[in-house]
Amino acid sequence: MSVLVKTRYHLILPDEGFAQTYEVDWPQEPGYDRIKSLVEPLINDEPLEHVSVLYNDRRADMFVSGVGAMAYGKRGPLPRNDEATHIYRAASMRRDPTQDPEDMPAIYGPAVIFDRIVWY
Repeated sequence: MSVLVKTRYHLILPDEGFAQTYEVDWPQEPGYDRIKSLVEPLINDEPLEHVSVLYNDRRADMFVSGVGAMAYGKRGPLPRNDEATHIYRAASMRRDPTQDPEDMPAIYGPAVIFDRIVWY
């Protein structure tokens, strides 16, 4: 039996930023199916895509719509998510603060970010 770890995660909405914070008891390595069953309903049942990010100055996992780069999902156009985009770009900007952030990809639609690494 695996030890459960209190795991906080946040829903980031395009027009609202951090909309909700949740907590779940999960194994240290929850696995794809568990992550998918929690995340996909929060991102409007779009297929999930994983991105590694810096959050609170440490590595964390964020999940976004797998079709977000096209900015068009099952329910139509996906609005740009400025808060999630900022978090997504933070690591690159930290390595090279001279680059133009608008030259980097953006996040579209809802995003879910975990306070710890969950993607193994």
